[in-house]
Amino acid sequence: MRKPTFSPTKLTTYLTCRIKYHWAYMTPYGRWMRRPNPAFTFGANLHRALDYFHTAGGAEKLSPDALHHALEQLWSDAGFENAQQSEAFKQHGRELVSQYYQAQAEQPPEAVVLFTERMLRRDMGRYILTGRIDRLDEHPDGSLEIIDYKSGRADVDETQVQNDLALHCYALLVQELYPDRPLWIAIYALRPNKKVAVPLDADALEEFRALLDGLVAQILDEDWEILTPRWIPHCAGCEFLELCVRKLGLTHAE
Repeated sequence: MRKPTFSPTKLTTYLTCRIKYHWAYMTPYGRWMRRPNPAFTFGANLHRALDYFHTAGGAEKLSPDALHHALEQLWSDAGFENAQQSEAFKQHGRELVSQYYQAQAEQPPEAVVLFTERMLRRDMGRYILTGRIDRLDEHPDGSLEIIDYKSGRADVDETQVQNDLALHCYALLVQELYPDRPLWIAIYALRPNKKVAVPLDADALEEFRALLDGLVAQILDEDWEILTPRWIPHCAGCEFLELCVRKLGLTHAE
């Protein structure tokens, strides 16, 4: 029997709403009712451009025009509502990659980029943990920094990094590849062009693993026959709202 697979997105969905998790991952509605997601598509387009930037050698090897051309060539319209919306996001994307390039050119990092946009998986015993690492840097002291790009955030602080579930999942994945290496986790908010990194010690990561194991056990042992929805702020924009109304009797905001 194949082990169940969990990603930060799946885990976050469950923590947001267990019924949304049910619709999205345990029924065909998850595929049938997906809506265009401009924010997600925008982020994916930026990730491809930044992946190209670092793979091509960064600001030392690549010109600003070459990066803009790469963004144009790698850009995907899939997920935008129409061509006009896609073009508006593309213009914003040009601004963000330009300021990213400028920052990298003015202050080249001491760290070496080990890889970008790599999917990793780890057998956690009862389940498989997966995640795509945006960027992994190696610092001169041997420590590793896991960097997660955020295209929509206006700011970022240490508390947000310390509480980020996805980054802790990524740390577990990186830990298997590079055991005993000191780890840092970081969010790079592209809008303000700001990166915040915090150290993650082994004890804290082990504590997170125990919490993660408990969360996955809760999901796997959930009684999905009993689904009683209640209105939460997330309901208003949820693609599965109609299903909760029609099939589970959700009637109004409380």
